[in-house]
Amino acid sequence: MGRGGNVDRRIELIADARCIVGEGPLWDEDNNRLVMVDIQGKRIRFIDWTTLKVRDDILPQQTGFVFLGGDGNLYGGAEDGIYRIGKDGGFERFSKPYNLSGERFNDGKVGPDGMLYAGTFSRDYSAAFYRMDFSGGLTELFDGVGNSNGLDWSPDGKILYYNDTPTGHTDRFVFSNGVLSDRREVIAYSAGLPDGMTIDADGNLWTALWGAGMVVCVEPESGRIIDSIQLPVSQVACCAFAGSDLKTLVITTAAHGVMLRDEPLAGATFAINLSVGGFNPNRFKI
Repeated sequence: MGRGGNVDRRIELIADARCIVGEGPLWDEDNNRLVMVDIQGKRIRFIDWTTLKVRDDILPQQTGFVFLGGDGNLYGGAEDGIYRIGKDGGFERFSKPYNLSGERFNDGKVGPDGMLYAGTFSRDYSAAFYRMDFSGGLTELFDGVGNSNGLDWSPDGKILYYNDTPTGHTDRFVFSNGVLSDRREVIAYSAGLPDGMTIDADGNLWTALWGAGMVVCVEPESGRIIDSIQLPVSQVACCAFAGSDLKTLVITTAAHGVMLRDEPLAGATFAINLSVGGFNPNRFKI
């Protein structure tokens, strides 16, 4: 039996408004909405969870991910730093000046310690992975990154799971006081490239496989795929748990590099109900 148990495992289309590269779905429980970005479209998208009404705001930079602050504001990882995204469409720099490696921020999340952990994108493994402290100061944790992507923590907060997409595998680090150590491979994927990722309440990883048209559930201790969800599109970008019970897995996709006549739903946002839930996202301490 799959991780869905006896629940209805039908894939639902929750937003057919296309994204060039739909990424970073984030559940905002305070406002009962899903927030996500279209990186290449330079947009932040808000989806009302009750009505599924979509609202897009234009951003001045390509933004790879968004996160919630303890002050109730939204923040985003953009081309040259971390920015506060105002309700009025403002885009105010938060991170202190830093000469980032790579072309732009690509993915990131707030850790169990309330600090931000995020990495950049490159085409030649010249990107890096960073920690941002409460004052906006950035510290490089490691370099040699291709495309820093999905990340999440074990339920006890002691392990960080991480995808560097072009390597084709998910790794794990021991996580302690903002320091990463003892990097090890969890799983090497036989099809597709690991993109966005989230963890469920049982400690299993749900990973979007770019190019393979699916999300897989990985048991990290054994490195086995124990469940999979097939999508009607090939470029599956990211996933996150949402809804009042956090048992709806939201899946974002991309139209980038796809012929819409072959994949008419490429770039749409999907959802599927599961028997297992996830966690509310951590909030950045201000």
